[in-house]
Amino acid sequence: MGAALADKIGRAPGSCEVTDIDRYKRFVAIWRQNGEDLNAWLVRNGWAVAYRRYGRDYVPQEDAARKQRAGIWASDFMMPWDWRRC
Repeated sequence: MGAALADKIGRAPGSCEVTDIDRYKRFVAIWRQNGEDLNAWLVRNGWAVAYRRYGRDYVPQEDAARKQRAGIWASDFMMPWDWRRC
């Protein structure tokens, strides 16, 4: 993922739009570069997952990545929230 993301963003600046603060006081944000939602790009390319427990953002992108077996969907993996419980 790191190389794919580095190739995508290069050295161009991006910006974050804070949309919420979670129960742990962490910022929830949309990361954009040249108007493109990079969160959506990561999910659509199989390098991140939608956090369905808290919202429907990025679910269509995740469904498409899964169907195409893109990125992490090309193999078996543990969802981040399951891994954190270990």
